[in-house]
Amino acid sequence: MKRILFYIFASLTLTAVLCAQQSSIVRGIVTAAEDGSPIAGASVVVTRTMIGTATDAEGRFEIRGVPADRRSVTVTALGFHSLTVQITEPDTQDLSISLQPSMIQTQMVVVTATKREQSLEEVPVSMNIIGAAEIEQRNTTALDDALRYVPGVNFQETQVNIRASSGYSRGVGSRVMLLIDGVPMLTGDTGEITFEAIPVYQVERVEVVKGAGSALYGSGALGGVINVLTKPIANRPEVWWRMYGGAYDEPAYDQWKWSDGTRWLNGQAAGYSSTFGDIGIAASVQRISDDGFREQDWLRRYNAYVKLRYQLSPYQTMTVTSNLFQQYRGDFLWWKDLKNALRPAASQRDIRVTSLRFNNSAAYTHLVTDDFSYQVKAAHFRGNWYRDSLAGKRLDESISDAVVTDLQGNLSIAELGMLTAGITGTFDRVRANIFGDHSASGGAAYLQQEFQAAEGLSAVAGLRFDHHQVAGLSSNAQLTPKFGIRYTPSEGHTIRFSAGRGFRAPSIGELYTSTRNTGSAAIIIPSIGLQPEESETYEISGSTMMTSSVRFEAALFHSDYRGLIEPQVKSDTALKAVTLNFRNITEARIQGFEMSLYTDMLDRSLTVNGHYNYNWGVDAVTGAFLRFRPRHVASINLLFSADVFTAGADYRYVSRIEAIDETLVELAPITNGSQRVANHIVDLRCGYGLVGYGLPVRATLNINNILGYNYNELIGNMSPPRHIVLSFEGLIQ
Repeated sequence: MKRILFYIFASLTLTAVLCAQQSSIVRGIVTAAEDGSPIAGASVVVTRTMIGTATDAEGRFEIRGVPADRRSVTVTALGFHSLTVQITEPDTQDLSISLQPSMIQTQMVVVTATKREQSLEEVPVSMNIIGAAEIEQRNTTALDDALRYVPGVNFQETQVNIRASSGYSRGVGSRVMLLIDGVPMLTGDTGEITFEAIPVYQVERVEVVKGAGSALYGSGALGGVINVLTKPIANRPEVWWRMYGGAYDEPAYDQWKWSDGTRWLNGQAAGYSSTFGDIGIAASVQRISDDGFREQDWLRRYNAYVKLRYQLSPYQTMTVTSNLFQQYRGDFLWWKDLKNALRPAASQRDIRVTSLRFNNSAAYTHLVTDDFSYQVKAAHFRGNWYRDSLAGKRLDESISDAVVTDLQGNLSIAELGMLTAGITGTFDRVRANIFGDHSASGGAAYLQQEFQAAEGLSAVAGLRFDHHQVAGLSSNAQLTPKFGIRYTPSEGHTIRFSAGRGFRAPSIGELYTSTRNTGSAAIIIPSIGLQPEESETYEISGSTMMTSSVRFEAALFHSDYRGLIEPQVKSDTALKAVTLNFRNITEARIQGFEMSLYTDMLDRSLTVNGHYNYNWGVDAVTGAFLRFRPRHVASINLLFSADVFTAGADYRYVSRIEAIDETLVELAPITNGSQRVANHIVDLRCGYGLVGYGLPVRATLNINNILGYNYNELIGNMSPPRHIVLSFEGLIQ
């Protein structure tokens, strides 16, 4: 055994030495072919290696340790065609790469649809991308604010809803899977998404896949997948900082006024990123303070983030990340009544919630040959939260752990396509006064094959088997297939068809919640008989380049859901109280379509994008419209860029929610809880770079909800009024 270990160690050492002796340096600049302007943030990767970097603000890059047998680099950038450039000789000092423009997002490299890198135009399902620039320009402090502008995505406050798959149920886990760099990040107790725990200033892009994704990602991907990809570590030292401050407008009506002072919000963030030899590090800290526009809706939030990357060889890399989130906030569940819309109900007064969450993850990637690679991932997500009265009484508390491991291999088979296979293990543990002490475990195996049937015609088929068990309860097994076809008759025109199954195992919170401390008159009782939710999703979609600067996309979708978990509220005569528990009570059918138009004008300095989503969701048994689902969702986004100046406007429309849980409104009770309106929100922003004054600083002014429109995303909750935010950011390289 010792001899075998010695040979392995010697082989790795010899490989590293040979790589070091035969490596070279590649430098260069990436520019736009149409005007020669530098392209910042372009990805430059030595073909079929783990070595790469991103261009700086001047479009320059430098890659060290390039193996002698690798003679090309692949360059990709949003809005440009990707390009592979040959390296003619080592230590190239002036490699000049010019990229041809392409329609917005069409050549973006994505990873979520099939668990491997490919062009967005090649994926067999509907996807949308949010870039770091969009997040920063909108002064996004929590990721859910940016996702509101993705076609087909809607929110009931912080609960995400893709194509009407979710609706709203307080305390029910998410029907959308959240990933951070491909690793699931759902809480171990309630199975929900904590958007505010994501370090938004470390986000490179967000990929949103619509429709059932359980064939690759398992439980939770019932209605779709959101994958947050963090920024790569810089090749050269860079320091960035960001700070903002703002204020909420006065309440629309004098009777809503509850504070004599101005309600302020502010935040500060700073970070560092650099590479030292084979080791790279990125770190950041963030603080947010918000007085809240509603009484008892204040918060103080802190984030710390560290990412380490060790380049073991040109073909092996290890990445470790750690993220810490702590938040203190008031607890506002719903209003007192419509005349006191900014005050909490009497039963909720003087309650504070403390949250401490952190996640640690590690990923090892090895490109074994040009045709085979594998990746090992492991993550631990700890969540602590406490709900206390100001008198010091502990009302609710929960400590949860979620552990995920994943081994995945990718094999390219000549004249056939890419084969992806993997195994996954999960473990959840919860210790809480409202959930009890429980654990759950699961395992899965998945297989996916991509086929290149003919020129312009490709297909993908996959299958996943999951086994899940909560300790003390019966186990559940699920088999989830998927199938997709992509046909490209000519460049710029694509037709897609996809079908797949999804499922979501009930969370420990849904199974075991038992509490009286809900802020309502209802007693929540356990629901240990719950079964997994299931779905079948079908979609046909297409995209076409109408002109060189106009792109149109459309999709038709149909989903059947079985056993959707929803709260059941009733008056229990034996307990002499209102009770609430969860039941598999809904068989649903959701149909609809989406349309998106992407345009750029004035030499690409003005972009105007429009989106429309129609949902028809009904109970398959009764024919009633599904609760908490909007029928129409639309948005228009404008962005003008001219040198150091940018200006933008966003309009978002969500039709009035047609059906709500009237029993919950009556028995909770939520006074005037049935009051709701359509949403019309207009946000404006403008930014100016101060580089002309010798300062590496950019200033941005955001005016959100400029019309001062009064609306609610969730019953009994007013949404933010008009508020103005001024931010400054800088980058030192």
